[in-house]
Amino acid sequence: MPLDTARLGLIRAALSSITREMATDLRRAAFSSIVREARDYSVALTDARGEVIDQAECIPIMTAGISFAIRGLADAVDLSTLTEDDALLMNDPFNGGQHLQDIYLFTPVFTDGHLVAFAASVAHHVDIGGGSPGLNATATEIYQEGLRLPLSRFSVSRDWGRGGFVEEMVRANVRVPDLVVGDLNAQFAANRTAATRLKEAAARFGTADCLTAMDELKDYSERRTRTALGRIPDGVYESVQTLDGSPWDAGTVDIRVRVTVAGEAIHLDFTGSGDQIEGNVNCPLASTVSSAISAVRCLLDEPDIPFNEGCNRPITVHAPYGSILNPKSPAAVRSRLTPASRVFNAIVQALGRQVPERAAATGFDTTTAFTVSHLDRDTSSYQVVLEILGGGWGACAAHDGADALDNPISNCANAPVEALESDYSHFRVVEYALHEHSGGIGEHRGGLGIRRTYEAVSDGVDIAGYADRHRTGAPGLDGAGPGRPGSFTITRADGSVEQLPVVFHEKLEAGDRVSVVTGGGGGHGEPSDRAAHRIEADNRDGIASTPRA
Repeated sequence: MPLDTARLGLIRAALSSITREMATDLRRAAFSSIVREARDYSVALTDARGEVIDQAECIPIMTAGISFAIRGLADAVDLSTLTEDDALLMNDPFNGGQHLQDIYLFTPVFTDGHLVAFAASVAHHVDIGGGSPGLNATATEIYQEGLRLPLSRFSVSRDWGRGGFVEEMVRANVRVPDLVVGDLNAQFAANRTAATRLKEAAARFGTADCLTAMDELKDYSERRTRTALGRIPDGVYESVQTLDGSPWDAGTVDIRVRVTVAGEAIHLDFTGSGDQIEGNVNCPLASTVSSAISAVRCLLDEPDIPFNEGCNRPITVHAPYGSILNPKSPAAVRSRLTPASRVFNAIVQALGRQVPERAAATGFDTTTAFTVSHLDRDTSSYQVVLEILGGGWGACAAHDGADALDNPISNCANAPVEALESDYSHFRVVEYALHEHSGGIGEHRGGLGIRRTYEAVSDGVDIAGYADRHRTGAPGLDGAGPGRPGSFTITRADGSVEQLPVVFHEKLEAGDRVSVVTGGGGGHGEPSDRAAHRIEADNRDGIASTPRA
């Protein structure tokens, strides 16, 4: 029997509070700066079938992919034999995962002796082994990228903790085991919070009503999503975005989408996109689908739709097997967010013309990942720092683009300088500033990127990074200018300067500096239409030039 509206609303609020508390607990318990400060993690609650029923507002591409990560559950595990002592880890990009650094943890939740849900958490781990600390910029196959975990079951009491097989296997394969295991323990803590709170909700509302609410909330979200899709004009819309494949001798790589809107459903076909690359820039299918779903959700004009599996039902996605958006094993996939971001851009561009009030110019929309690491050979201990740096967002018809934000499907924060320098001793940050004049000019200017400069304090500091949009900037919209590109530059202690490629791996000696610069977003509208007071403010602040017609 369906629940009345008031009771359904109460249970929905209870479920949402569970995932928000999970997110808070994970962050507070985390050890690494990438999780604790940059907030590169997500959490969700699924039903017993593995379908997401609620998720916290964290990293969109991670959360949209949780149902993919647990999709093989019934094949991997006999659900009837699960106990509260069981857990599952996975990070396999070719079986529902995204890239190896994102480790998913699922723990079953029981009420009245019955399996009713799974607590799900995923975090980006600072090191997962492989050929280089933090990230292997030169990897050509996944085996060079680190430890690969298929979705599999283990006993927490037997296999986790010092001496437990699973924990010891993880510790033996990563460079900073205390950070990695510490962050996994934070995921366990978040999942325990979910189990405790869901049991409390079941005691308050009844297990049967909670299970009914899980199904009804998915149906509700599906109805709301279909209603919003029904307001987009029917038709077939196409768009092409590109990424820089020059580090792998692939030239310019196309990401093509053909969007078919038919009534209250939408199909996204990426046929014609580039083939997979012998480098680390391939995008597993789960990431492609997650990015596509995130883009469609951003363009819906229905407010406050509960984001659960029901939202995904009206959306279908096809990416040819063997393409950069659905690579064959054993392709390397560490930089998968670069093509995933172009998936997002292509969909927004294609559909934005149909719903211009929801559209925006393209942003820098590129994950700039950067690691700075050091091995103390006297103690054989590593320090590994992973930074995720944002750029400028594209402007829209109503306002300027946002400055210095990670791209929309990632949503990481820039870690505070003070937090980094208090935790690590092998480098210091000597500059952290907006990338002036980097936003595209227009009636509304694009957002600004950032410039962050690191100085090695020790000899033999290992640095690596990847990005995109270092040759051309993000395009403007409706007559506006593009954003400026980003760059990687080393200034040696002797004053010599080296311009680095968009994907690199280098060494620094004490006194050497590396500057990581992210680009700006595209502008919106004719530059000659920009309001005089906005021009004056830009010039006064020294962040943008006077627009030119």
